[in-house]
Amino acid sequence: MGCDWRTAKKRYEIQQKIENGSPLPLKKHKSMLDPYTDIIDAKLEIAGITASAIYHFLLDTTDYSGKYGLVRNYVKKHKDNKPKKATIRVPKEPGKIGQVDWKEDMTLISKYGELVSFNIFLFTLPFSERKYCSLSLDKKQDTVINSLIYVFNDIGGIPKEIWFDNMLTIVDASKMGQHDRINEKIKQFAKDMGFNAIPCRPRRPQTKGSVEALAKLCDRLLAYNHEFETVEDLEKIVETFNKGINNEVSQTHNRIVNDVFMYEKEYLLPLPNNKIFSSYLSNRQTRKVSKDSMISYKGNKYSVPVKYINFDLNIIEKDKCLYIYDNTNLVRCHEITQNSLNYNKEDIKDILASDLLRNSTEEKIEAFIANNLSQYDNLL
Repeated sequence: MGCDWRTAKKRYEIQQKIENGSPLPLKKHKSMLDPYTDIIDAKLEIAGITASAIYHFLLDTTDYSGKYGLVRNYVKKHKDNKPKKATIRVPKEPGKIGQVDWKEDMTLISKYGELVSFNIFLFTLPFSERKYCSLSLDKKQDTVINSLIYVFNDIGGIPKEIWFDNMLTIVDASKMGQHDRINEKIKQFAKDMGFNAIPCRPRRPQTKGSVEALAKLCDRLLAYNHEFETVEDLEKIVETFNKGINNEVSQTHNRIVNDVFMYEKEYLLPLPNNKIFSSYLSNRQTRKVSKDSMISYKGNKYSVPVKYINFDLNIIEKDKCLYIYDNTNLVRCHEITQNSLNYNKEDIKDILASDLLRNSTEEKIEAFIANNLSQYDNLL
């Protein structure tokens, strides 16, 4: 038959196995992926890595010319065979734990087409799932402290422990790998309030699952695109949202959150005296300067120089006056009124010179202000 004896022997052995009912050996086909499996196995050690990420890594760093499907099938097969890391659930005790995080960099569009970017401070009590949300235009340390004081007043007590995400306003970056990495100001604040500040492990969202779930709930606010006019309107929307979610049934215990909280409240630490609160509490807020060189406060607008358009400025209300700061530098002081538009005369000149009366002399601008300011208000 013109074949080698070894070929005949191989066919003979296969025929014997067929007659005896034994399984036949599977022929192993070479794959284009074979030279790269060691690289893929190493990358599979990285938590959360995807087949797409590995595929593009191979394209960028090796001479792999195969298709994505080969990589995807290999990753699926070998990823599923890796031992899963179990998560130990911490028993939930009433009044023991609070969790803090941010819902960062949300953006909504006002009725006038203006983009408003903001953050939401998040706090939960995992036992009752009691939640607290507040809108903030910054994530500074004073804002975190102020927000916590508002939380404590809202819930009428303080949990024994508060778990923080690894935000730079809470932990020292130089101590990121250490257990004791809470910065000194937060340590002192925690001591004065009576709670223990605990940083969560990096890249372990399950350790603060309750507050992570609250961050996802905040996506409901996206429905308010084009439904508000000012930042104050947004603050009221967030307040209404906060009240609503605390009157819903939680999937954790299948009861209304506020009902369970009334039981947990008895286990919270008492509030410190007002003197300690006031030593930390700042009435500073942040506002973004709009394109008409105004900031909004309590539904009315107050002018600032044109150079601050799109800047975030700090505001403080004191003695019926609104003080506007760029960090520590005083930008403007306005008497608080019920007028919808409140201008400083120098700001009016600045605004007109930048737009409506560009290239006009100061005398012409002064004359326009004297005769036509009401018309300018209408244009705005």
